[in-house]
Amino acid sequence: MVPFVAAALMTLETIRRGPYQGLVSATISATGVVLLGGIVGGDLYGIGVLGLILGTVLGTILMATHSLMLAFQASWLLCATGLLAALAIWPDPLMLIGPYFDSAMQMFRENGAAPEQIAALSGLGTIFFGLAAAFAFVQLVVAMLLGYWWACLAGTPGTPGRDFRALKLGRIIGVPATLLMGISWLVDATVVQNLFPLVLFGFCFQGLAVTHAWAHAKRWNPALLLVLYLMLVSPLTVVVVFALGSMGLTDNWINLRAPLGAAS
Repeated sequence: MVPFVAAALMTLETIRRGPYQGLVSATISATGVVLLGGIVGGDLYGIGVLGLILGTVLGTILMATHSLMLAFQASWLLCATGLLAALAIWPDPLMLIGPYFDSAMQMFRENGAAPEQIAALSGLGTIFFGLAAAFAFVQLVVAMLLGYWWACLAGTPGTPGRDFRALKLGRIIGVPATLLMGISWLVDATVVQNLFPLVLFGFCFQGLAVTHAWAHAKRWNPALLLVLYLMLVSPLTVVVVFALGSMGLTDNWINLRAPLGAAS
């Protein structure tokens, strides 16, 4: 949770005190992360420093656009751009992570993983960049939501709940994303397969927004949403993510929140 909270704090700092002070705070914090990494010998540099800087970027986007939705879409585009750049440099992700991936597979074998499990895990190497981009996107969005919420609690004008319930990828991103999801079942190209996780999680957040909108409008018991989030960290994670992603994709073409507006 440390990278999520650290990035959220930088988002809060930037919204409250401006991009310059946010950058100064991120620089000081990143220096502390590097020094701590040197002392304890841990690999803290990449995730820690990048999260702090991206938190400042998110705060700047929110300040400039005054729109959580635009910041959400910008976060997705940022991760997609980074993913495509990585694939342009390393067309086969195993060119970069080959030795580390082989070591991980060996560890699974030594710990008694079944051959079927090893075969399934071996296929993840080719979509490493896609999984990394999807994780980075989740980190960015969670940090953005936390930072924006905290800023509003501290007195910054905004409606984080209502803004979150209105989140969507929009047609400009949603149309090619929908086409890519369809193509991914037919085409085994590395670029397509790596973009799939990022697209799925983009629609997953939109599905969550739709669910929260219905829960808020219909006054559902909050325990239902708690069960949903617990299922997201359970053995049913994949099923729930696909279900929410399907809901978000549908909402992008058929506004599932329209009946709520008509009723109100």
